[in-house]
Amino acid sequence: MSPFALKRILRAPGKQTVALLVCAFLAATACYLSAYRQRQAQSLSNAYDSAEVLCVVTDVTGTQADNLRMGYGAVSAVTDERFYRLPAYVKEPRITKNLLWNDSVPLIAVTRQECADRLDPARGGGVTLFSEDFFESDEDICLISEEAYLALSGGTVSGMVRDPRANHQFVKETSIRVDLTPAGYYRGTGEEIFIPFQTGMRLCETVSDGGKVDALSFLAKDNTKLDELREAASEVFDAVDPYAEARTHSFALTVHDGDLKTTVAAIESNIRRAGYLIPITFALALAAGLLLGFIATRNESNTYALMRSVGMTKRRLILAALSEQLTLPLAACGIAGAAFRAPIPAVAVFLLYALGCTVAVLRAASVSPTKLLREQE
Repeated sequence: MSPFALKRILRAPGKQTVALLVCAFLAATACYLSAYRQRQAQSLSNAYDSAEVLCVVTDVTGTQADNLRMGYGAVSAVTDERFYRLPAYVKEPRITKNLLWNDSVPLIAVTRQECADRLDPARGGGVTLFSEDFFESDEDICLISEEAYLALSGGTVSGMVRDPRANHQFVKETSIRVDLTPAGYYRGTGEEIFIPFQTGMRLCETVSDGGKVDALSFLAKDNTKLDELREAASEVFDAVDPYAEARTHSFALTVHDGDLKTTVAAIESNIRRAGYLIPITFALALAAGLLLGFIATRNESNTYALMRSVGMTKRRLILAALSEQLTLPLAACGIAGAAFRAPIPAVAVFLLYALGCTVAVLRAASVSPTKLLREQE
């Protein structure tokens, strides 16, 4: 910076203060909006990553999700990647098969803890005491209530197993005796007995007409690909139609993504709003530079004419004028960028402001000294 420019800055505090405040405000606004948009983008990513979108197989009307008696082909449709596209979008399949123990006690085959309300602590079942390997087993093991477990004192549970729909015309009326070894217990009291899903399927081969399942659900593997999930599911399941007549062996898939859609829509709206405001802020910086530069040079004709007439080159004149106009704005933008830890928006504001100032200074400095002096006369 030339001594001349420094003296002029000190002698014109009003104009420089305005430039300082304008640039500080615009740079702070751009930095805040940029940081806000980044935070919202991270919130959007977190929303997709943290949400658990439950997909439930129902009857075609969408009103029943249990006791569906689906063929094992429905299970393959969400687990076997060799023949179906849907498994690529599925995680944590939750499958249950309902059997009967001694004609009255529910015997439920489950793939994981969340398949049964009594095993889910969030639903009041309390802490369960057993190994997670239980769900991967195909052995004759079970989970019973804490009360029954303590009363059993390490023995086995013996009883007859049959299909609860054994009276159905399409189901064989067969019962077999099974000895189940308790692998743990669930808190509280209750008659329900839980067995691993593979164990249940093995028993089904004997007591009914094969691997029929009563409930099937899963979580979406990638919440950003729910449309692709629906498209893949359409190859296997029908669309939900509340007015359709119930049809045998016809099932639909309901994707419970309403809460995720609401959250995503709100965040995307915030991102779009910030995206609109950032370019407006940049445009205001350009306009401010042009306007304040014009005001600062409007009454400098005599000074410029004098400086040119005593031998200062046009280039040096322009540099001196720009130094005068941009010193404090540069400081303001630097402080804003450091404060918000967003240097790029602050630099963009300064460059656009400097561009506007440059246009104004070039306009004033391009007039010849003779013409400037003649206009003053």
